[in-house]
Amino acid sequence: MNAKQCTALVAFFLYCSCSYSEIINGTTTNAASKGLTWKMPTVLPAATGLTVDGVIYQYTAVKNAKDPMVVSVQNANAVTGTGYIFRSQDDWTGRPGNSITKVVPVDNVPAKFWGDGSISVDGQGQITNQSVVYKYRYDTCSNPLSDPSCPGYAQAMLDFLALKAAEPVDPLSNQYIKDALQSKSLPEDDEKKKDLNPKKEKKVEKADVDKKAIIINSLLSAEDAQRASSLEMLNNIPGFSAYSINIPGGVYNDVIRYPEKKLPDSRNARRLGLAQEALHGAMVDSQYNK
Repeated sequence: MNAKQCTALVAFFLYCSCSYSEIINGTTTNAASKGLTWKMPTVLPAATGLTVDGVIYQYTAVKNAKDPMVVSVQNANAVTGTGYIFRSQDDWTGRPGNSITKVVPVDNVPAKFWGDGSISVDGQGQITNQSVVYKYRYDTCSNPLSDPSCPGYAQAMLDFLALKAAEPVDPLSNQYIKDALQSKSLPEDDEKKKDLNPKKEKKVEKADVDKKAIIINSLLSAEDAQRASSLEMLNNIPGFSAYSINIPGGVYNDVIRYPEKKLPDSRNARRLGLAQEALHGAMVDSQYNK
């Protein structure tokens, strides 16, 4: 099946489906439930296009009023590797310990930027009853290929198949050819080691022929593998299984059965047959009675 056939088949059933997109808003569980540091991949859902639009944190500061203390709730910048993507600080210096709750808006920062989170204390005092919750949102169809019901899924799939069909293929990079070439010891193209012995030359020529045969057979195997890969890719399209159903087999027995009977010969048919035979005889005799 070539790319054009795949495109036609995909377009046939994709454009008949209903499309919808849904915005999901949610909050995470307490990221700081097990300590003052946490890993974001275990906190945020693994959804394509997810962004964080707010951080809600609370804790209790335990300290003497006169002691200096600054509490920082923060997340490292996972993309740059330096600095913070989020940081909120509370200065408790000269104030007695107490509990605090804050809601800090964030401008829809993509999930990939959110590195390790932590609560740090500068000065004297400690933190208890800490809680850090992230508000997030994502579009279920941020990637149209994620679901056949997403708007633009059909065009995205067609573009994907066209891109795969247009990718250049280097035969010598194919694993089939590599394995085949490595399984044979090919002659070295070295003029210094060339032997003028006719028997040796025939062996070299035969090895060259074997090399060409290996490459040709490997190219054919690679083409079959590419065709199988295209079919497998088409079968893995979400929702494609709806167009393939199993019809229950078995033997369907007749419900109505007629008793076996011998039908008598028709008298009318016999009379008509005799009449036709008599007429035929008369016609034949008339040829001789002229």
